[in-house]
Amino acid sequence: MPITVEPIRDTFWNVPHWAEIALYTTMAVATLAMLYGLYRRLSLYRQGQPEWRFDHLPERVGRVLVYALGQLRLARQSYPGFMHLFMFWSFLVLLLGTTLATVDNDITLPFLHFKLLKGTFYLTYETVLDIFGLLFLVGLGMGWYRRYVKGSVRLGYDWGWSFTLGSLFLINLTGFVVEAFRIAVVRPWWQLYSPVGYVFSLLFTGAGMSEAAMRATHLFFWLAHFALVGLFLAAIPYTPLMHILTSPLNIFFSRLGGHPQALKPIPDLEQRESWGVGRLSDFSWKQLLDFDACTECGRCQIACPAWNAGTPLNPKRVVLDLRNHMLATGGLPSSQIGGFSDGDFNEQARLGQELVGCVIKDETLWACTTCRACVYECPVFIEHVDSIVDMRRHLVMTEGRMPDTVSQGLRNLERAGNPWGYAPEDRARWADGLNVPVLEDQEVEYLYWVGCAASYDQRNQRIARAFVRLMEAAGVDYAVLGSEESCNGDPARRLGNEYLFKVIAENNIEILNSKKFKKIVTACPHCFNILGNEYEPFGGRYEVIHHSQLLAELVASGRITASRHVDEIITFHDSCYLGRYNGVFDAPREILASVPGVELREMPRSRERGLCCGGGGGGMWVEIHGERRINEIRLREAQSVNPNTVASACPFCMFMFDLGVKVIGIDEDVELKDVAEVLAESALGPDGAGR
Repeated sequence: MPITVEPIRDTFWNVPHWAEIALYTTMAVATLAMLYGLYRRLSLYRQGQPEWRFDHLPERVGRVLVYALGQLRLARQSYPGFMHLFMFWSFLVLLLGTTLATVDNDITLPFLHFKLLKGTFYLTYETVLDIFGLLFLVGLGMGWYRRYVKGSVRLGYDWGWSFTLGSLFLINLTGFVVEAFRIAVVRPWWQLYSPVGYVFSLLFTGAGMSEAAMRATHLFFWLAHFALVGLFLAAIPYTPLMHILTSPLNIFFSRLGGHPQALKPIPDLEQRESWGVGRLSDFSWKQLLDFDACTECGRCQIACPAWNAGTPLNPKRVVLDLRNHMLATGGLPSSQIGGFSDGDFNEQARLGQELVGCVIKDETLWACTTCRACVYECPVFIEHVDSIVDMRRHLVMTEGRMPDTVSQGLRNLERAGNPWGYAPEDRARWADGLNVPVLEDQEVEYLYWVGCAASYDQRNQRIARAFVRLMEAAGVDYAVLGSEESCNGDPARRLGNEYLFKVIAENNIEILNSKKFKKIVTACPHCFNILGNEYEPFGGRYEVIHHSQLLAELVASGRITASRHVDEIITFHDSCYLGRYNGVFDAPREILASVPGVELREMPRSRERGLCCGGGGGGMWVEIHGERRINEIRLREAQSVNPNTVASACPFCMFMFDLGVKVIGIDEDVELKDVAEVLAESALGPDGAGR
């Protein structure tokens, strides 16, 4: 018959005194090994440059609650989301349960004797731990199936992950076995409150094991369980288990305040002898933590347009190569992901000098379009783009090493004020015949920043003309800078020439601060982003809106009426610098939805997950060698929804797509239009669409 006593936790049931001593000794040694490993890990971060990440503390705590505890970004994908939720929350609950048992037994605070709802806290405790222990096994099983049965190109297969999944599985399983043998021998009346342990106990009693055999087997698994726990603790700083600690820390220290998507200026630019990142110690401590926080989930890899196109860039590999290089310089084991042989990798790590060009190849850095898809997808808020641009800065400013097309584009910027090298005096010719007002001494509501593409590229000039006609039809008080306008400097900054960007920005700010206007409006997301988000540290603080936002506002207020039918099936492409960088997704769609006859169809990857056109980050001036071209991949996606028209709201996207439709031979099947052109056709007629 079951024993009828008060339900309590007998922590050391059937455990001799020598085994108790062995337990405490093992845990003490394992804890010391873990702390030593964590100290060595921390010393690696401390070699980085200082960076202040202790502001906005309430928001940082909230971010940890939402993204570390709530697993919000992981939940974007259902299978891995549920898998990790099961493992993560089960781990936390089981850790809490172990802590309560330790406090109850070793500190003699009787948590497990509390009365709760006319029963005991212990019964609830046992049931909850059993349920979450079962969920832990389910999650681990899902992880094992996904990684080693189904397989994925985005996942790693080094020994560390096998150890992580295997050790957690064995710890949990042996815990259930220990519980089951205790139940099988003692048979307490509350055994059903431990449902998983009870089922296991039936298997042992049904096998006809004697009490002596069950006690001996219980002790064996008890010892094995705590030996595995000790090994787990000691291994945390040396295996992928480290992300248990570094991932929440990285989320806590992620960039907040101001414009978190903006690139950081180089401090004391003129006084430096070298620029950018050429060695590990040039990174900030937060960037070094970034590399160590990677969970190797591969979400950045799958989202990366450059990886999709078969270029040398894989953002996951970049992070892991940098992490492995950091660990090797500190004498810590690494997974060796990244293609180096052990000898080559360790030799370069020992030298500690050739980071850019050796650990991270030049062509890898130039393949990045800075689209931030990797940053958006990363569940632990790694800032890949910042590190890549920092290494580009080293290539361009310190080493003077760059592709010829990049060098030519930068020279054109410096000489002519635009990356194509067109004559500055021709900048305003796009407006010939339109009588566009030029801002001089008068004050206007909107300064229209035209941008280089709309000023010089014939296809984008049509967009600028359509936008001007719409503003005039709506009675918008606007003007342009005319020949005083120059490039905003975005190509220089993204390509790594921070000094040239600074010169351009300061010149533009001097001109802008001498003018009288309330807001800047621009049809270029790159101008929109850099004028609104990245001029402020240099003295330029402006309210900047995108032309789609202004047009959507004019339509909503009735100042522009889309009256004529435009019978087209349109799919809209989200520009990276308009969408992911600045969160403008609805305004372009509201414009298209306001036009009678338009059927809007979304591509498989849209809004925050929209795929880059390939033109950002200086991609317009970099010849990227891959298996495919990014613009062609995106156009094929657009074709999948059978549109008549691919609409965009970015001159770079228009440029890349205009080239792409010709290359893949669909220029007669699919028309390319800016949202301003679609609206102008409906509101002003075909003659008002900029043609």
